[in-house]
Amino acid sequence: MKTNMLHDDLLDRMRRLDEDASLIYDDSTGKRFNCIIVGGSALILLSCINRATHDIDVVYCSKEICGLLEKYDFNQRVQVYLSNFPYNFEDRFVKVNVETKIIDFYTASLEDIVISKLCSFRDTDYNDITQPYVVGKIDWDLLERLAEELKDSILNERNYAEFKTMYEKYAEDYKK
Repeated sequence: MKTNMLHDDLLDRMRRLDEDASLIYDDSTGKRFNCIIVGGSALILLSCINRATHDIDVVYCSKEICGLLEKYDFNQRVQVYLSNFPYNFEDRFVKVNVETKIIDFYTASLEDIVISKLCSFRDTDYNDITQPYVVGKIDWDLLERLAEELKDSILNERNYAEFKTMYEKYAEDYKK
């Protein structure tokens, strides 16, 4: 049975994963692995929301550590949603402030997470991005640019039209 995780527990699981990886791979070589976190876990790590989550959504990890992720409730099944992120979202990754030996943890940017959550059409995702601290931290110029760029990475025109309707309503309701 999975447990709910808050900020400190997320960091603890990341440290334990890193410890396991450092026991398997020689960290004296200087080789580092990457793990990219998205979704609600990323918003928690960015200190934008304060709610529990059941797992840590990972959109990418170095292949060497992928086999270790499930043990710590890291969910790799979100890779199918890559089209919900604007093109070149990797250029905006945010390094998670956690001391590690061998794994560098990153989150997608707040604006990329907002875009991806608007694409999901789930109530929980929409609720996450309407939290006052999330809304207050958004770079609205960047968000607008990413909303336009999404049409180059989303699966089809219909999906983009549905997203655009959600985005326009969101901006109308929350942009100051």
